[in-house]
Amino acid sequence: MELNGTTALITGGGRRLGAACALALAKAGVTTMIHYGQTEGGALEVCEQIRLAGGRAHLLAADLADPGQAQALLPRTVDVMGRVDILVNSAAIFLPGKVCDTELPAWQRHLAINLTAPFLLLQAFARQPHLNHSGDATVRGKVINILDQRIKHPRPGHLAYTMAKSALWSVTQMAAMELAPVIQVNALAPGPILPAPDATPEQFLRIAAATPMHRPGTLEEITATLLFLLRHDYITGDMVCVDGGEHLL
Repeated sequence: MELNGTTALITGGGRRLGAACALALAKAGVTTMIHYGQTEGGALEVCEQIRLAGGRAHLLAADLADPGQAQALLPRTVDVMGRVDILVNSAAIFLPGKVCDTELPAWQRHLAINLTAPFLLLQAFARQPHLNHSGDATVRGKVINILDQRIKHPRPGHLAYTMAKSALWSVTQMAAMELAPVIQVNALAPGPILPAPDATPEQFLRIAAATPMHRPGTLEEITATLLFLLRHDYITGDMVCVDGGEHLL
């Protein structure tokens, strides 16, 4: 897909990986809708950076823990931009919790934000009139779900998060089969790129040093992979781990 002149919705686009993805897409000529939940300041800053660089960006707020707001987000984006060609599901929460101490509200919130919201957005995305599946083999839509390399080798400590991301990987594969060839659905699974909210800098560096590549990854390596998947028209239902080989351990 030629990215210049297309449109994209990025959830969680006001911080961390989502912000980096929004900036990279804008640089590639994509008109970008930046969704945010609680990081209005960060989203405004990203939007301003894009506009100062000559790009086009808009902002929308929504609480993705609320299914109604999640379901309405893509139609609201279409109202502003006319259509959405690219959907990047980046918004997520990552809170600690083991089998015996994960309480029901934490479980439900992880599933709502990390699984149900991406599913509802993907569903609304696929129902757009310009993404008609009637025998046309031209790729016209792209979905990228941001996952996590740990779903290949689950580790204790973040039960609800890992289960939600694992289920989203299943959704990714099933949607790729059902929506091809007009829509491609892929996943990007980062490893140690940025410290987790509950990790100290020292813990993060130890984790990164333990990977086969012996270092953290960079945001540029994430965005380069995102652009590769969006430009490639023969990859679907795949997950690319940008993790220095951590998924092998």
